[in-house]
Amino acid sequence: MENIEFNNQSQIILRDQVSSVLHGTSLNWAIISSDTDAIEKLKDFEQIQNGNKPDLIILNLVENISKIIVKQISDKCSDLQIPTLGIINEDYLRSSDIQSNISEYIMEPLKAEELKFRIGRLVESSRNGPDKNIITIDELTINTTNYEVIVSGERVNLRFKEYELLLLLASNPGRGFDRATLLNQIWGYDYFGGTRTVDVHIRRLRSKIEKDPNNLFIETIWNV
Repeated sequence: MENIEFNNQSQIILRDQVSSVLHGTSLNWAIISSDTDAIEKLKDFEQIQNGNKPDLIILNLVENISKIIVKQISDKCSDLQIPTLGIINEDYLRSSDIQSNISEYIMEPLKAEELKFRIGRLVESSRNGPDKNIITIDELTINTTNYEVIVSGERVNLRFKEYELLLLLASNPGRGFDRATLLNQIWGYDYFGGTRTVDVHIRRLRSKIEKDPNNLFIETIWNV
């Protein structure tokens, strides 16, 4: 994990001290505490070239930053794969929606060791790039190393053909497959069963991963 030496050795850090704490580290960082800061940073993002982007953007969400500006910043950082850390408090949680594109949040009061850990983890993850063995789509996560499937934080037990079918679909988001193609790719060209085998497995798969009707992963296109 990134070795970050804090200038401030106190246990509790005020949000306006975060900047001074990070001075002297090897990180290329920025703190946004106002709409003006955010607008200037958005302009800077237009000039970013490969290899010349910040390691971390800290959003001081306790301050009065426009929700629209916060979304613009978090969306842009997500597109550029720049990790973001949002500083929040209990008042913010009661009055605002959590932005899904912000990488991680930290609650006031800020603890030095926790801040160091969060920043180090975010930067390390960003520099190493995404885990190629993990596929994540909304609340669905597939670990191709151990064949584990997680939906909304809960492990889902799948039969092997169900897993293979899900993996194929998740690896090709937005692409449509007809029954014959799925049958050939999952069961093989020498399989003598009918294409309705695909329907049965899709139905079983959906019953296991789509228990929440508001969280659907597989779309069926009829009459194709």
